[in-house]
Amino acid sequence: MRIFLVEDDDILNDIIVTSLTGIECKVSSYNDGFEALDNIHSGYDLYLVDINLPNVNGFEILKKIKQCKADANIFIMSGDVDVNTVLNAYNTGCNDFIKKPFDVREIIAKIKNSVREEDNEIALAHNGKYIRSEKTLQFGSKPVIKLTKKEMALLDILIKYRGKSASNEAIEEYVWKQRDSDKGYVRQLVSKIKTKLPYKNIIENHNSTGYKIHLAKEYLDKFEKES
Repeated sequence: MRIFLVEDDDILNDIIVTSLTGIECKVSSYNDGFEALDNIHSGYDLYLVDINLPNVNGFEILKKIKQCKADANIFIMSGDVDVNTVLNAYNTGCNDFIKKPFDVREIIAKIKNSVREEDNEIALAHNGKYIRSEKTLQFGSKPVIKLTKKEMALLDILIKYRGKSASNEAIEEYVWKQRDSDKGYVRQLVSKIKTKLPYKNIIENHNSTGYKIHLAKEYLDKFEKES
Protein backbone atom coordinates (compact mmCIF):
# COMPACT_ATOMS: atom_id res chain seq x y z
CA MET A 1 0.00 0.00 0.00
CA ARG A 2 1.37 3.43 -0.95
CA ILE A 3 0.81 6.28 1.52
CA PHE A 4 1.38 10.03 1.15
CA LEU A 5 2.13 11.65 4.54
CA VAL A 6 2.32 15.35 5.40
CA GLU A 7 3.28 16.10 9.03
CA ASP A 8 5.55 18.98 10.09
CA ASP A 9 6.38 17.51 13.52
CA ASP A 10 9.55 15.60 12.62
CA ILE A 11 9.32 13.22 15.58
CA LEU A 12 5.69 12.30 14.87
CA ASN A 13 6.47 12.07 11.16
CA ASP A 14 9.24 9.54 11.88
CA ILE A 15 7.02 7.54 14.25
CA ILE A 16 4.24 7.28 11.66
CA VAL A 17 6.66 6.31 8.88
CA THR A 18 8.32 3.63 11.03
CA SER A 19 4.98 2.19 12.16
CA LEU A 20 3.46 2.08 8.67
CA THR A 21 6.61 0.65 7.13
CA GLY A 22 6.33 -2.08 9.75
CA ILE A 23 3.03 -3.21 8.23
CA GLU A 24 4.58 -3.24 4.75
CA CYS A 25 3.32 0.15 3.60
CA LYS A 26 5.47 2.34 1.36
CA VAL A 27 5.41 5.89 2.71
CA SER A 28 6.39 9.13 0.99
CA SER A 29 6.63 11.66 3.81
CA TYR A 30 6.87 15.46 3.83
CA ASN A 31 7.19 18.02 6.62
CA ASP A 32 6.79 21.07 4.40
CA GLY A 33 3.50 22.11 2.82
CA PHE A 34 5.01 23.61 -0.33
CA GLU A 35 7.06 20.47 -1.01
CA ALA A 36 4.00 18.32 -0.41
CA LEU A 37 1.94 20.35 -2.91
CA ASP A 38 4.64 19.92 -5.55
CA ASN A 39 4.69 16.14 -5.10
CA ILE A 40 1.00 15.29 -4.95
CA HIS A 41 -0.11 12.79 -7.59
CA SER A 42 -2.74 10.09 -8.00
CA GLY A 43 -0.53 7.07 -7.40
CA TYR A 44 -1.23 6.71 -3.68
CA ASP A 45 -3.76 4.50 -1.90
CA LEU A 46 -4.05 6.76 1.17
CA TYR A 47 -3.18 10.37 2.06
CA LEU A 48 -2.45 11.38 5.70
CA VAL A 49 -2.48 15.16 6.06
CA ASP A 50 -1.92 17.48 9.02
CA ILE A 51 -3.93 20.73 8.95
CA ASN A 52 -1.64 23.18 10.73
CA LEU A 53 1.42 23.31 8.50
CA PRO A 54 3.93 26.13 8.00
CA ASN A 55 3.25 28.25 4.91
CA VAL A 56 0.47 26.06 3.49
CA ASN A 57 -2.79 25.14 5.19
CA GLY A 58 -3.63 21.45 5.14
CA PHE A 59 -6.97 22.24 3.51
CA GLU A 60 -5.12 23.49 0.42
CA ILE A 61 -3.31 20.18 0.24
CA LEU A 62 -6.60 18.33 0.66
CA LYS A 63 -8.12 20.29 -2.25
CA LYS A 64 -5.11 19.58 -4.47
CA ILE A 65 -5.35 15.86 -3.69
CA LYS A 66 -9.03 15.81 -4.65
CA GLN A 67 -8.21 17.58 -7.92
CA CYS A 68 -5.61 14.92 -8.74
CA LYS A 69 -7.68 11.97 -7.55
CA ALA A 70 -11.40 12.52 -7.00
CA ASP A 71 -11.87 9.24 -5.13
CA ALA A 72 -8.76 9.62 -2.96
CA ASN A 73 -8.85 8.11 0.54
CA ILE A 74 -7.76 10.96 2.85
CA PHE A 75 -7.26 11.04 6.62
CA ILE A 76 -6.89 14.46 8.24
CA MET A 77 -4.81 14.68 11.44
CA SER A 78 -5.19 17.70 13.72
CA GLY A 79 -5.15 18.96 17.28
CA ASP A 80 -7.75 21.54 16.26
CA VAL A 81 -10.94 19.71 17.19
CA ASP A 82 -13.30 22.67 16.89
CA VAL A 83 -16.49 21.36 15.29
CA ASN A 84 -16.20 23.86 12.42
CA THR A 85 -12.73 22.59 11.59
CA VAL A 86 -13.91 18.98 11.64
CA LEU A 87 -16.93 19.78 9.47
CA ASN A 88 -14.79 21.76 7.05
CA ALA A 89 -12.45 18.79 6.69
CA TYR A 90 -15.30 16.43 5.84
CA ASN A 91 -16.97 18.96 3.53
CA THR A 92 -13.68 19.45 1.68
CA GLY A 93 -13.41 15.73 1.06
CA CYS A 94 -11.60 13.88 3.83
CA ASN A 95 -12.71 10.34 4.70
CA ASP A 96 -11.71 10.43 8.37
CA PHE A 97 -10.59 12.96 10.98
CA ILE A 98 -7.99 11.77 13.49
CA LYS A 99 -7.71 13.93 16.59
CA LYS A 100 -4.29 14.65 18.08
CA PRO A 101 -2.76 13.37 20.23
CA PHE A 102 -3.30 9.85 18.98
CA ASP A 103 -1.74 6.42 19.21
CA VAL A 104 -0.36 5.35 15.82
CA ARG A 105 -2.13 2.04 16.32
CA GLU A 106 -5.36 4.00 15.79
CA ILE A 107 -4.19 5.00 12.31
CA ILE A 108 -3.21 1.42 11.53
CA ALA A 109 -6.62 0.16 12.67
CA LYS A 110 -8.41 2.77 10.57
CA ILE A 111 -6.29 1.92 7.53
CA LYS A 112 -7.08 -1.78 7.81
CA ASN A 113 -10.76 -0.99 8.27
CA SER A 114 -11.03 1.49 5.39
CA VAL A 115 -9.20 -0.27 2.59
CA ARG A 116 -11.12 -2.91 0.72
CA GLU A 117 -9.10 -6.08 0.30
CA GLU A 118 -8.01 -6.48 -3.28
CA ASP A 119 -9.68 -9.36 -5.10
CA ASN A 120 -7.36 -12.32 -5.38
CA GLU A 121 -8.81 -13.46 -8.69
CA ILE A 122 -9.55 -11.01 -11.51
CA ALA A 123 -11.57 -12.10 -14.54
CA LEU A 124 -10.08 -10.93 -17.84
CA ALA A 125 -11.38 -10.96 -21.39
CA HIS A 126 -11.00 -14.18 -23.41
CA ASN A 127 -11.88 -16.30 -20.37
CA GLY A 128 -8.69 -15.18 -18.64
CA LYS A 129 -7.90 -15.08 -14.92
CA TYR A 130 -5.24 -13.12 -13.06
CA ILE A 131 -4.58 -14.91 -9.74
CA ARG A 132 -2.53 -12.72 -7.42
CA SER A 133 -1.76 -15.32 -4.76
CA GLU A 134 -0.31 -17.65 -7.39
CA LYS A 135 1.34 -14.87 -9.42
CA THR A 136 -0.13 -16.29 -12.60
CA LEU A 137 -2.33 -15.64 -15.61
CA GLN A 138 -4.57 -18.44 -16.84
CA PHE A 139 -6.58 -18.66 -20.07
CA GLY A 140 -8.76 -21.76 -20.16
CA SER A 141 -6.73 -24.88 -20.92
CA LYS A 142 -3.72 -22.94 -22.19
CA PRO A 143 -0.42 -23.16 -20.24
CA VAL A 144 -0.26 -21.18 -17.00
CA ILE A 145 1.71 -17.92 -17.35
CA LYS A 146 4.10 -17.07 -14.50
CA LEU A 147 4.51 -13.38 -13.67
CA THR A 148 7.38 -11.30 -12.35
CA LYS A 149 6.87 -8.63 -9.66
CA LYS A 150 6.94 -5.79 -12.20
CA GLU A 151 4.53 -7.61 -14.48
CA MET A 152 2.16 -8.04 -11.54
CA ALA A 153 2.55 -4.36 -10.65
CA LEU A 154 1.69 -3.44 -14.25
CA LEU A 155 -1.44 -5.59 -14.16
CA ASP A 156 -2.43 -4.16 -10.77
CA ILE A 157 -2.26 -0.53 -11.90
CA LEU A 158 -4.13 -1.30 -15.14
CA ILE A 159 -6.83 -3.14 -13.17
CA LYS A 160 -7.15 -0.18 -10.79
CA TYR A 161 -8.26 1.86 -13.80
CA ARG A 162 -10.80 -0.88 -14.63
CA GLY A 163 -10.66 -0.83 -18.39
CA LYS A 164 -9.90 2.87 -18.74
CA SER A 165 -6.57 4.23 -19.88
CA ALA A 166 -3.74 4.42 -17.33
CA SER A 167 -1.23 7.07 -18.37
CA ASN A 168 2.45 6.33 -18.84
CA GLU A 169 3.13 8.61 -15.86
CA ALA A 170 0.71 6.71 -13.61
CA ILE A 171 2.31 3.41 -14.59
CA GLU A 172 5.81 4.79 -13.93
CA GLU A 173 4.80 6.03 -10.49
CA TYR A 174 3.18 2.74 -9.54
CA VAL A 175 5.70 0.27 -10.96
CA TRP A 176 8.99 2.14 -10.53
CA LYS A 177 7.93 4.45 -7.64
CA GLN A 178 9.15 7.54 -9.46
CA ARG A 179 8.07 10.04 -12.06
CA ASP A 180 9.69 11.02 -15.35
CA SER A 181 11.44 7.71 -15.86
CA ASP A 182 12.34 6.74 -19.40
CA LYS A 183 9.00 5.87 -21.02
CA GLY A 184 10.86 3.15 -22.87
CA TYR A 185 10.66 1.15 -19.65
CA VAL A 186 6.87 1.16 -19.82
CA ARG A 187 6.85 0.06 -23.45
CA GLN A 188 9.40 -2.65 -22.74
CA LEU A 189 7.42 -4.01 -19.80
CA VAL A 190 4.16 -4.03 -21.77
CA SER A 191 5.91 -5.69 -24.71
CA LYS A 192 7.45 -8.31 -22.42
CA ILE A 193 4.16 -9.35 -20.85
CA LYS A 194 2.33 -9.30 -24.20
CA THR A 195 4.79 -11.85 -25.58
CA LYS A 196 3.47 -14.21 -22.88
CA LEU A 197 -0.20 -13.59 -23.65
CA PRO A 198 -2.15 -15.84 -26.03
CA TYR A 199 -4.38 -12.84 -26.85
CA LYS A 200 -2.35 -9.69 -27.51
CA ASN A 201 -5.32 -7.34 -27.27
CA ILE A 202 -5.77 -8.05 -23.54
CA ILE A 203 -3.49 -5.02 -23.04
CA GLU A 204 -3.54 -2.28 -25.63
CA ASN A 205 -2.08 1.13 -26.24
CA HIS A 206 -4.83 3.67 -25.72
CA ASN A 207 -4.71 6.90 -27.73
CA SER A 208 -0.89 6.86 -27.49
CA THR A 209 -1.17 8.28 -23.96
CA GLY A 210 -1.18 5.10 -21.93
CA TYR A 211 -2.47 1.57 -21.72
CA LYS A 212 -5.63 -0.22 -20.71
CA ILE A 213 -6.52 -3.81 -19.91
CA HIS A 214 -9.64 -5.61 -21.07
CA LEU A 215 -11.48 -7.07 -18.10
CA ALA A 216 -14.34 -9.56 -18.24
CA LYS A 217 -17.81 -8.06 -18.03
CA GLU A 218 -18.64 -10.13 -14.94
CA TYR A 219 -15.75 -8.58 -13.03
CA LEU A 220 -16.78 -5.05 -13.95
CA ASP A 221 -20.40 -5.83 -13.00
CA LYS A 222 -19.24 -7.33 -9.69
CA PHE A 223 -17.16 -4.25 -8.87
CA GLU A 224 -20.00 -1.86 -9.68
CA LYS A 225 -22.30 -3.75 -7.30
CA GLU A 226 -19.72 -3.65 -4.48
CA SER A 227 -18.89 0.04 -4.91
